[in-house]
Amino acid sequence: MDGADPVLRRRRAIALAAAGAAALAAAAVVLLVTAGGTPRRGASTATAPPGPPVQPAPSGAEQFGASVNRLFNDRTYGPAQIDSQLRELQQTGAAVARSDALWEATEPTAPVDGVHHYDWSFDDLIAGSLAAHGLRWLPIIDYSPAWAQSVAGHDHSPPSVPGDYAAYAGALAARYGPGGGFWREHPNLTAEPVDTFEIWNEPDNPAFWSPAPDPSAYDELYLLARDAITAAQPGARVIVGGLTKPALFLPAMLAARPDMRGHLDGVAIHPYGPTPETVLARVHTARGALTSLGLGAVPLYVTEFGWTTHPTGALDWAPARLRTGYISRTTAALGHLDCGLAMAILYTWVTPERDLANAQDWFGINPPAGGGSADTAAFAAGLHDATSPGARISLCPPG
Repeated sequence: MDGADPVLRRRRAIALAAAGAAALAAAAVVLLVTAGGTPRRGASTATAPPGPPVQPAPSGAEQFGASVNRLFNDRTYGPAQIDSQLRELQQTGAAVARSDALWEATEPTAPVDGVHHYDWSFDDLIAGSLAAHGLRWLPIIDYSPAWAQSVAGHDHSPPSVPGDYAAYAGALAARYGPGGGFWREHPNLTAEPVDTFEIWNEPDNPAFWSPAPDPSAYDELYLLARDAITAAQPGARVIVGGLTKPALFLPAMLAARPDMRGHLDGVAIHPYGPTPETVLARVHTARGALTSLGLGAVPLYVTEFGWTTHPTGALDWAPARLRTGYISRTTAALGHLDCGLAMAILYTWVTPERDLANAQDWFGINPPAGGGSADTAAFAAGLHDATSPGARISLCPPG
């Protein structure tokens, strides 16, 4: 959402597609050879402590849902609109909703004498609104407040002191996990405790990890956050934030910190592509990367996939006449792959549909005024097919 308050930005448009992708790929290859960059202030290159055991692969059925980030991050929707939009999402059969747990909104001022002060109003709104509609929150823990930015003026730069981010992650788990403070304060709500936490968003993308991806620095952030979360909530699942190029970034992460191998509860990916076939091919590539690293049992989480309808030719664009079929076909297929998927999240439920030149305004499948669309019907149909008995799609045979 270019042009919005920096605190509220999500999935910034990447107009640099060709040059940026090439530069990122080259950088990642270098990282594979050099085993990561210079640690940020407060980071450590020591081997991770034993820590809590890796959580076993999720039992039960794969979970499905949609991102609702613009519904909350834009802060332009009133309570009635939020209620209406989430009711319609829940009616599709969705069980999970993904949205940012904005550190920059919750801790806008630096800790004093090591004491952190959190304003939970933003996170409470998300947790309460989702629980009222039987939706489980998948929070993405991001981005850096002004006082914590390693690159001044860039909220998408990693924190200068990763421990401060980890403190927020742990506090988030304590508040919204099973038996957390939020649920005790709202006994009228049927609790939908958070059980999975996504650490940052697209840390392998320079648009979200400024000035450039750094596997070693991300390892440190992930490990510290995982320790803090599992200390507050021992059964929590802590997953690597959605990767755009997992086949490059995952090997670089393990080259920088081999001990990451025993600390990965799951890996989120963003397999955007021009067609459903491309999306599935990128899931296959991600699973192949994990298998080649000896991590074939680590579950994958598809936490973003989808298409914008404007402007023509934009990154992740599809013509409106084709998008409906793309949504239903892809969602259905993700429910039957043999690729070890734990979750699939469509990007995104609603966007404002204002600026025809801004692709971020046209990813939403439900109209801003609500009421459903051909795309929401296709999503519901895809969810039905994904969760119904059916033949497995052999795409990721064991390595």
